[in-house]
Amino acid sequence: MRIRTSCGAGALALGLSAALATAAPAALADEAMFKDKTVTVVVPVGSGGTYHLYAQIVSRFIEKYIPGKPNVIVQNRPGGGGAASAAWVQNAAPKDGTVIGKIVPGMLTHPLVHPNANYDATKFQYLGAIAARDYTIAVWHTTPVKTWQDMKKTEVIIGATGRAASSYVLPAFLNSVLGMKMKIVTGYKSGGDLNLAMERGETQGRGNFYSGYTGVRPDWLRDDKIRFLLTLGPENPKLAGVPRVRSLLQPGTMEMKTFDLLEASFNQGQAFYLAPGVPKERVEVMRTAFWKAMMDPELKAECEKRRVDYGPINAADMERIVAEGMAPAKDPAVVKKFRELMGAGGKKKS
Repeated sequence: MRIRTSCGAGALALGLSAALATAAPAALADEAMFKDKTVTVVVPVGSGGTYHLYAQIVSRFIEKYIPGKPNVIVQNRPGGGGAASAAWVQNAAPKDGTVIGKIVPGMLTHPLVHPNANYDATKFQYLGAIAARDYTIAVWHTTPVKTWQDMKKTEVIIGATGRAASSYVLPAFLNSVLGMKMKIVTGYKSGGDLNLAMERGETQGRGNFYSGYTGVRPDWLRDDKIRFLLTLGPENPKLAGVPRVRSLLQPGTMEMKTFDLLEASFNQGQAFYLAPGVPKERVEVMRTAFWKAMMDPELKAECEKRRVDYGPINAADMERIVAEGMAPAKDPAVVKKFRELMGAGGKKKS
């Protein structure tokens, strides 16, 4: 195909040479950032669940696209349902782009309830997400409750990793707003530990993503080992008959406004981020590498093979989701009510 241009061949050649001359040093600079380095993907809970699984998938594929071909490893830093990891990434980890944090739902709003959390997830520099997933409240099949209304009369022991985690945040919210009687026991290190606790009869239920079961406990679904009572987040056709939390709240009420705030964490999905303070040029390199990994057909195939959701969200959309989701927090009355629903009351506690 012939390219028509108003400039002469010599000018065109000079232009192309200049562009290549500019691109070459930029590529070399990007490569130098991470060459011979180790990049760590930090999982805020223990191993054994899909949070860890997603981190493994991301680490495996992003390694292919980071300039300089650094070694990429996964490190678990459980504690506080994700709060300990977030505080470490923001305050103590190197700020050279070699530490990638992972979000678990609840981390976004946790500092509103616990001002001493020592991190601010609204200031994270997000790379994007591998998927946003629907979330559920489920109980073990031997538990006497059949519906969510039954838990307004019968106490059910629910396991959670910590107060920043979705496994705590959603049950606490439902107890306050719907009058459910879930006794929340914290301290478990991972989703895998929560599953074992249910199998042992130590707890009777938990909050979890539907694909959290398809990914690590598909036999529970096949054998009807668990009973789903409520769901929220993206709609799942396989849970069409399960009541959605949003449908149980009155539009425009303070409860609905606080739920909008809570659901923002779930709309974030399985997101990854760099700390505030990482130079913008390094952030952009990692965002590019992350998105190339998300678009890799082999990554999608790996998600399908491991039976977990795949639905990438890019960095720009993630920033919008966070900004829009946290908009209700600009109203002090909503924050006050949210703190009350999460059990903080009027006191500031960690």
